[in-house]
Amino acid sequence: MILSREAMCKLLVLLFVAPLCFASQKEDEVLKKMEASGKTLKNLTAELWQQKTNTQIGIQEPAEVGKLYYVPAKNGKFKLRIDITTPPKTIVVDGDHVKFYQPEIRQLLLTSLKRASQNQSVASLAITFGSVDVIRSNYEVRYLRDEVVDGEGTAVLLLVPKTKGPYKQIELWISQKQWLPVRQRFVELNDDVIVIKLSNIKLNTNFDSSKLIDSFNPPNVKIIKG
Repeated sequence: MILSREAMCKLLVLLFVAPLCFASQKEDEVLKKMEASGKTLKNLTAELWQQKTNTQIGIQEPAEVGKLYYVPAKNGKFKLRIDITTPPKTIVVDGDHVKFYQPEIRQLLLTSLKRASQNQSVASLAITFGSVDVIRSNYEVRYLRDEVVDGEGTAVLLLVPKTKGPYKQIELWISQKQWLPVRQRFVELNDDVIVIKLSNIKLNTNFDSSKLIDSFNPPNVKIIKG
């Protein structure tokens, strides 16, 4: 059977255009649900796992585990604390101000969020909990697929930066229950890969952010500004 020109055009639309339209609708749907979830979020705690792989030589760095505490603020800013247990270190973000504490050497680095974005924990969480408007402004967003992760349904989004930065692309696994990222995969410019997972996520608990974040000032430390 030979298809007419009109039938061929319709077939091409179904094969190539329709899937793109569906993906566009899905990514908009996911982003809107993330935005709605963010409006009700007062704070969050979670267990964190992260690992970097040097793909050029096939070596994985030791995984880091810890806990994070997050409080949203106005204008896309946030308060955040990450306590990594091995090797021990604490990262505290309050707006544009960052404290990076290494207890083994009693050193406290004071820096800005922009400079600290080279740190994988800070960079990932800035993207993870950034507003949807910020994500749309800085990344081309594409829906990839639905996927079950640790027994939970997720929607996978691909983020491609609109301007050159430390990452070529980012994949986010968005919980279809809480509509927050539970896994992130960052591909650096040299193709090294960072994977970060969040688990045991708890929303709107009663932890004291003023004690954990606002007044975090460990005593008897060497302070470095950078």
